[in-house]
Amino acid sequence: MAKRHRDLLARLEPVGLNRYQITETDIQTVEKYLSIIQKKLTVETTWQELVYYGGPYGTSILIHEIVEIRLLKAKGLEPLRQRTEALQSMLAQNIEAHIIATYEEHLYLQEAVSRFLRQKFEVATLIKANRPDEVDLQLFLESDVGVYLLEEEQVDEARQVLARLKGEQEV
Repeated sequence: MAKRHRDLLARLEPVGLNRYQITETDIQTVEKYLSIIQKKLTVETTWQELVYYGGPYGTSILIHEIVEIRLLKAKGLEPLRQRTEALQSMLAQNIEAHIIATYEEHLYLQEAVSRFLRQKFEVATLIKANRPDEVDLQLFLESDVGVYLLEEEQVDEARQVLARLKGEQEV
């Protein structure tokens, strides 16, 4: 494995890594997956965000991607053997993988926020606070993943807490 993968692994949050049994190989897989799916992206990529933030927030990004990849592979699909357009089409046809990955990412964030910052938010509230658009929130709320509460009055506070977790504000 490349040194950069080992270095990134060392900067991520161990509880999340252990819970999802994430290895250096998984990090390499996620880098390749994101390079395919975001090949034509001209703004900051998800991989760049993961590397930049590290810690608990970067771990949440990694959890999302590895859960999504694992779910696709469990269906017999090979996301790493696709070209960008084919992979995007595969994801559109298997949107539940993205929804479950979004849930797992924010379930981990819920636990990390509680553990590190001693605050508690519902998963749906964190999804809304974490995404500038509401596409993921709508997919999540309309899915069969479960019934979840959205604490509309807590969204701004959740945004501030996530910024603290990212290291963008003083803890």
